[in-house]
Amino acid sequence: MFSEDIFAGLISLIFIIDGARPLIENFSENVMPLTNAMFEMLLFLLTFGVATYLSHFRRKPWALRSIRNLLANFAVTIALVLASAVAAIYSGETNLRMLQVDADLSPNLVLADGSKRPWIVNPAGIDKPFPAWGIAFAILPAIGFAVLGYLDQNLTSVIVNRPSNGLSKPPGYHLDLFVRGALTLPACAVLGLPLSVASTVPSITHVISLTTYDVQEMPGGERKVPTKVVENRLTNFLIHILVGCALFLAPALKFLPRSVLQGVFFYMGIASLTGNNLFDRLKLWLIWDSSKYPQRLAFLANSYDPEG
Repeated sequence: MFSEDIFAGLISLIFIIDGARPLIENFSENVMPLTNAMFEMLLFLLTFGVATYLSHFRRKPWALRSIRNLLANFAVTIALVLASAVAAIYSGETNLRMLQVDADLSPNLVLADGSKRPWIVNPAGIDKPFPAWGIAFAILPAIGFAVLGYLDQNLTSVIVNRPSNGLSKPPGYHLDLFVRGALTLPACAVLGLPLSVASTVPSITHVISLTTYDVQEMPGGERKVPTKVVENRLTNFLIHILVGCALFLAPALKFLPRSVLQGVFFYMGIASLTGNNLFDRLKLWLIWDSSKYPQRLAFLANSYDPEG
């Protein structure tokens, strides 16, 4: 389990750092006027703040339970739309960086003659013949990619299916690898697409969004215990359908500020740290008095008590 927490924590840190770094570079490298940099930072904080606040709205005493659940379930969507609306209102006063999306559905690689590469990748070479020694040499990085893909896929699956998440349906580790190896990877190779693997942070946040928690008060804090998980295939299917539909929504996506998306990535990285034992243990370094350790942490139940 500790290996899973290290891997999940690494991916979460990548989301957090990559989400915040462009905003910091706006000030440190003078890539834009100060007013634009400040406005992008405000949109970033607005997106992250609204998403974080609404995601905990189930525990608030306001409104009906159905309304609270609705706002919590669509916290990220509401934050994204709200921040984008604020950016649109003041778009005439600032020059924000927007999401760059190609209007046409075609490969992005531009060849030497100025044309785009064909959909089907020619294994013998496109611009010039591919040497035979290159095929043999490609075996070495291919082995590395295979091991990395195996670890990424399986560790993500293990993290999602760990007992603490409260899932009732059994995992399908072998079936997942079979589908990925027999169907997904060959299609990606022929079309020259990025290799598809289970994405750790979106997978964790997806499970969190489908889980209803019961908050238990304990000495030193509170603990969230999953009481119900809406296990289904519909949400994953609709997510991928919407991703495909996004290819045809390029004119609308061009009005989406990049700072808003960075706020979403930052939120996903922070949210996926919930329940990560590695970071829970690291936070204990800041508590010098062991009697003040939060009892909500399960791994402290069998720990040594110096005062006992």
